[in-house]
Amino acid sequence: MYPIVRREAFSDSTFLWEVHAPDVARAAKPGHFVMLRLYEGAERIPLTVADYDRERGTVTLVIQALGKTTREMRDDYRQGDCFDDFVGPLGLSQHIGKPGHVVLVGGGLGVAPVFPQLRAFKEAGNRTTAIMGFRTKDLVFWQDRFSRWADEVIICTDDGSFGRPGLVTGALEDLCRTDPPDLVVAIGPLPMMNACVETTRPFAVKTLVSLNTIMVDGTGMCGSCRVTVGGEVKFACVDGPDFDGHLVDFPELHARQRRFKAQEAAANTDFAHVCSLEQQLVVEGKRTYKKLSALEPHQVPMPERDAAQRARDFDEVNLGYGMAEALREAERCIQCHKPTCIAGCPVGIDIPRFIRHMLVRDLEGALDAIYDSSIFPSICGRVCPQESQCEAQCVIAKNKKLEPVAIGRLERFVGDFARPARAEPPKVARRLGRVAIVGSGPAGLAAAADLVRFGAEVVVYEALHVLGGVLQYGIPAFRLPRPIIDREIQRLKDIGVRFETNKVIGKTFTIAQLTGEMGFDAVFVAAGAGAPAFLGIPGEFAGQVYSANEFLTRVNLMGGDRFPYRDTPIGLGKSVVVIGAGNTAMDCLRVAKRLGAPMVRCVYRRTEAEAPARIEEIRHAKEEGIEFHFLHSPVEILIDDAGNVRGMKVERMELGEPDERGRRKPVPTGQVVELDCDTVIYALGTKANPIIGQATPGLGLNKWGNIVVDEATQCTNLPGVFAGGDIVTGGATVILAMGAGRRAAKAVATWLDRGKAMWPVDGADAEAFTAGGAACPKCHRPVEDGEEGYVCCAGQELQWRCRSCAKVSEGFAFPHGRCPHCGGALDALERPGITGDAALAAIRAAFEIELGGRNFYARAAEQAAGPEVTALFAKLAAMEDEHMRTLARRYHVDMPIGGMGLAQAVSLAGIDGPVDDPETLFAAAIAFELRAASFFAKQAEAAQGSPEALLYRELQAEEEEHAQLLATERDRWRTGKAGIL
Repeated sequence: MYPIVRREAFSDSTFLWEVHAPDVARAAKPGHFVMLRLYEGAERIPLTVADYDRERGTVTLVIQALGKTTREMRDDYRQGDCFDDFVGPLGLSQHIGKPGHVVLVGGGLGVAPVFPQLRAFKEAGNRTTAIMGFRTKDLVFWQDRFSRWADEVIICTDDGSFGRPGLVTGALEDLCRTDPPDLVVAIGPLPMMNACVETTRPFAVKTLVSLNTIMVDGTGMCGSCRVTVGGEVKFACVDGPDFDGHLVDFPELHARQRRFKAQEAAANTDFAHVCSLEQQLVVEGKRTYKKLSALEPHQVPMPERDAAQRARDFDEVNLGYGMAEALREAERCIQCHKPTCIAGCPVGIDIPRFIRHMLVRDLEGALDAIYDSSIFPSICGRVCPQESQCEAQCVIAKNKKLEPVAIGRLERFVGDFARPARAEPPKVARRLGRVAIVGSGPAGLAAAADLVRFGAEVVVYEALHVLGGVLQYGIPAFRLPRPIIDREIQRLKDIGVRFETNKVIGKTFTIAQLTGEMGFDAVFVAAGAGAPAFLGIPGEFAGQVYSANEFLTRVNLMGGDRFPYRDTPIGLGKSVVVIGAGNTAMDCLRVAKRLGAPMVRCVYRRTEAEAPARIEEIRHAKEEGIEFHFLHSPVEILIDDAGNVRGMKVERMELGEPDERGRRKPVPTGQVVELDCDTVIYALGTKANPIIGQATPGLGLNKWGNIVVDEATQCTNLPGVFAGGDIVTGGATVILAMGAGRRAAKAVATWLDRGKAMWPVDGADAEAFTAGGAACPKCHRPVEDGEEGYVCCAGQELQWRCRSCAKVSEGFAFPHGRCPHCGGALDALERPGITGDAALAAIRAAFEIELGGRNFYARAAEQAAGPEVTALFAKLAAMEDEHMRTLARRYHVDMPIGGMGLAQAVSLAGIDGPVDDPETLFAAAIAFELRAASFFAKQAEAAQGSPEALLYRELQAEEEEHAQLLATERDRWRTGKAGIL
C-alpha cells in the first residue's frame, strides 16, 4: 500500500498527489513515468513523474480528472489515504546535456512533467525558457516554481485571460525567429506536441516529445504503446517516452489513440448518468425517482454453472452478479418513500441506503451501510431466504407484473466485491466487562461483533475444531464457499474478538464456572440445535439411516467426499431417499448426488407449494436430477436379513383442513407404495443440544429442551445468562439467529453498563442502549449515570427534525427508523422558540396559506357532489385546522382568522372546471399545496444560512406531504376505492 502524504487541488479537475514511495523516489529521473493502480480490479494508468524528493522518499504527480480512474482519484482519495500499486520508475530518463538554449513547452497537465527536466537542464548550465500553456487563468499552476529555474517564463492562455493570448505554438514560433533554441522539449496533449513539432520543423530545431500514450503494463510486455519513429517500431514504455518528434509518425499515433473512442464515450455517458443519480438521490434527497413503467419486470438472472457439470463437484453453483448485472438490478429499486423491505429484514439493514450507494458506484459506502446492521453480507446474501423476508416486502412487487428487487443477490455482490476498510479494534471510552459466548455460529458471531464495539472483552468458545458453527458443518461449500466464512471471521478477530476451539461448554467448562472462577460478567449461549429428529417408524436403527446433521457433518466438516484421501468415510449406496423438503433436505439431496449416487429422491408429505425450502434450492435440485415424491409420507424403512436398508414404504397423502399454522394438513389415503433404496437421510429439523441444559441446574427449558428467554432481551431466568439462536427457537435461518445475537448484545451491554443491578433487563432500556453509555428509552438521548429511571424527558412532548427534508414532527417518544416523508435520518430537537421578524414572517405566511386552504376545503365540502367527497374535504379542512394549531403550539404564536372563497381559490389555482366537480376540486387542492411548497422552497433558498431557512424547509415538506396525500386520495376516488383518510 502506498500512502498519499500530500494532496493539493489546482482547479476543479486538476490536482497533485505526493506519494510516499522511497524506492521509486530513489531511482526517479527527469522524463520517467510510473504505473499506478488504485485497487484490485482497477485499471493501470501511466502518469509522468512531476517531481521527486529522494530524502523524503516521495514522488509528486499532477493529475487531471478526465476518465473513470482519475475521477476516482480526485473524488475518493484524500491526504492519508492509501492505494495498492505504484510501479516505477519506468521508461528512459531524459538525456541531460548542455546544448545551450533549451526551450521547454508544457501544455495543460504537460506542464508538471516538464518541471523536473527544466530543473535538470538549468542545473547542467543551460539557458532555459519555459512556455506554459493553459486554457484559462484559473488553470494556471506552478508559475513561481518555474520562475526559480527558468531564465524566462512565458505563460499562454487560450482565452487570453492571463499572460500571452493564444496557443503555445505562437510563442514557440516567435522564439524560433528571434531567439533560436538549440533544443525544444514539448510535453502535453498529442495534438499540441504534433503542432510544436510542425512549428520547429522549418527551423530545423531538434524537438523531443513525450509519448506517454495508452499503456497496459508499462514494462514492455504488451506492446500497447507502440509507435513508429523514423520508420522503426518503438515502444514508449521502454524505448521512450521521449522521442525525436520530427521522426514520429503522428497520423498513425492519432489513429491508435482513437481506437477506444466508442468505449470512452460509453463510459462518459455512464458517468453522466451516475452524476445525475447522485444529484437526485444524494444531494437533493429525492425518493421514488423513477416510474414503475420504466423498470425491468423481472430480476436480472444470476449466472449459474451448468447443472450436469456442477452435480459432480462441490464448487459454488451460483456464480453471483458481475458489476454490470449488479448495477442493472440496482436500477430496479425505485428508492421508495416508505421502504417496507427494511421491516422484512430480521437485522434491519437499511436496504434502500445500500442500494443508493450502489447506484452511484460507491461499493464501499454500500458495504458500510450493510455493516451498520449485519457483519456477514457475503454469507447472508447467499443463504438467507430473502424471498420470504425483505424481498417479500418490496414495494414494486405489489404490482403483480413486477418481480421484487433481488436484494439478496445485491447484498452478496457488495460483500464479495467492495473493499472493506481495515478492521481494527474499536476505540471505546470505557470497558464494559468480560463476556463469554458459547458457540461460533451466526448468533454468537453477531453478538460478539456488537459487544466488542460496545466495549466488552469477548471470548467465543467453540466445541468443534473450526469456527462458524452451522455455517461450517451444515451448509455445503457449493452454497457457501469456506473462504467466505474464514474471511468474515477474520474481521472479527481483527476487531478484537478472541476465539477458543475444542471447548465444550457443559463439559470442558460449565456456565457456573464461566461466571464464577473464570471471571466472566455475562454469558451468551448460542450453542445451536444439533440434536436430530426422527419419526419413530420401524427400521430407523439400520446403519444406512443418517440424520442430516451426521451426513452433512461427515462431508462438510470432515471431508467425507474425499475418502480415502481423508480419513472420515461415508457409506452411500446407489439409491438415496431424503425425508423432508426444507433447505437442509435440499442440501442432503444435492450432496448425495455429488457423492455419486445414481438415484436420489425426496419424500415429503405435503405438496411442493408447502415445501419450506427456498424456491431456488428446489429448482437447482430438479435441474441436477433429483426426483421428488410430494404428498408421500414414510411409514416403514425396509431392511434385509443382514440388517441393511433395502427400501421404504410410503403412504400417499392428500391435503385436508389447515393446521394451527395455516398450512393444510396432510391426510393419509391408505395407499402404500414401496420405494427401492439403500440409504435414508432424515432432514426433519433438529432439537436443542441437551448438554448445556443438563449441566446447568435451574436453567429454564421448555418441553422440547430449548432454553426459555425473554424475546425482547434474550434474558434467561439465570442472572447474567443470555441465550439466542437455534438453542432457543429450534432450527431457523442464519439471519434470524443473527437478529437474536444483536438483541442479546444490547441487553448484555445494558446490564453491564448499569452495574448488573436489575434482572431481567428491561426491553426498552436495552433498545435504547448506545455504545457511549446509557440512553433515555423515550428520547434516545444519553443520560448521566444515576439519573432516576433513566428517563430524562419525563412527560414532555418530543420533537424531531429530518436532516434531509427538514420536516419537524412530534410525539411522546422518539421514533425508531427514518423520516416517513423522505427516508432521511432524524435528529431530536429542543422546542424551538420563534424570535425575530424574519421567523415570524415565515409563520405568518404559513398561517395565511393554511387558513386559505382550510376555508377552501370547508367550502368544497359544502358544495361538492356526493357524500364521499363531502366527507373527504371536511376531513381535509380539519387537517389544515390541526396543522395551524400545531404551528401555534409549536412556535407559541396566535392563530389568525379569515380566508378565501371557493371560486376565488379555484381561480387562483389556475384550474378550469365547475367548482362543485370533484376533479376540479382535487386539481385545485393539489395545485394549492404544490404552489405553497414552491413558495416555501424559494423562501428557504433566499434565506439560506439563516435560522429561518430550516423553518421554511420544514413548511415546504409539510405542503409536499399534503400534496402527495391529496394525489393518493384522488387516485383512489377515481377507482372507487376508499381513501386513506
